[in-house]
Amino acid sequence: MKRILVFGVAVALLGLSSSSLAGQARQPTFALVPKAINNPFFNAARDGCMDAAKRLGVVCEYTGPERTEIAPQIQVLEGLVSRKVDGMSISPVDAKSVVPVIKRAISSGIPVITFDSDAAPESGRLAFVGTDNEAAGRELGKLFLRFAPRGAVYGIITGGLGAQNLNARIKGFKSVVRGANYREVKGSPFPSNDDINRAVQLVEQMITANPDLTAIVMVGGWPLFAPEAYKNAVKKKEAEIKSGKFVIVSFDTLEPELKLLKEGYVHGLVGQRPYQMGVRSMELLYDIVVKKQKPKQTFYNTGVDVVTRQNVDKFLK
Repeated sequence: MKRILVFGVAVALLGLSSSSLAGQARQPTFALVPKAINNPFFNAARDGCMDAAKRLGVVCEYTGPERTEIAPQIQVLEGLVSRKVDGMSISPVDAKSVVPVIKRAISSGIPVITFDSDAAPESGRLAFVGTDNEAAGRELGKLFLRFAPRGAVYGIITGGLGAQNLNARIKGFKSVVRGANYREVKGSPFPSNDDINRAVQLVEQMITANPDLTAIVMVGGWPLFAPEAYKNAVKKKEAEIKSGKFVIVSFDTLEPELKLLKEGYVHGLVGQRPYQMGVRSMELLYDIVVKKQKPKQTFYNTGVDVVTRQNVDKFLK
């Protein structure tokens, strides 16, 4: 009887141990690495990443540098490679600088995709999730032509000068505007390094340093993420902006930007879909790691929205 009881207890414990282990199976961890973690645009991508991860039963680790700088981002990526996360989706600060660390990740068995901004082709990344940036730049150019007076003098605000996505937008914009009797001010494009305060300062400096300036083109919405500071920066031109004599067009359609558009401080916006970038990043990495499926394509276009005062209420809702 004693032996039977001992055996029974052992079986019961074994059963508990098995089910406990099964219940504690490790969830795959996929890292979403933006250019900077304090950017509202990337916060929207983070939200999409978290929501998709919860639905798929994986972990979204949102991590990156506090500022848009090459070396800190590479340091974060090297740490993720050392920890052997299960997959990474990266928005590179610089398309070429991340190539060596992406190659190390892949050689370590960690699949890598990119979102928002792509890496250089030789990186070996499996897919890019984001905007067709050159085409989106052309949409920005069309908005500019729609609102800017003939012969307008403009300056461009960008993020990092090595960002592939931003350079593609500028290329697309100029392909539309080129030859249309518009002039770009000396020193443009002006890099903000994705820093909101720096971008606001650039707006004010451009207006002060270029008395003939009649338009500002932003290939990212950085100055508009700080609405009150932005309003102060354009105060000298407020009347001209609201009358259409001084034109401002920008990328992104986050809520602060939409409100500025409705109030007349901006004339048109080309909006990306960062939330969907976060969602699609998790779905792709899940397919690659869990389902063992290779991406069916190398570019997943999340699309854009073109917003003016005519349809801004729809997007605010």
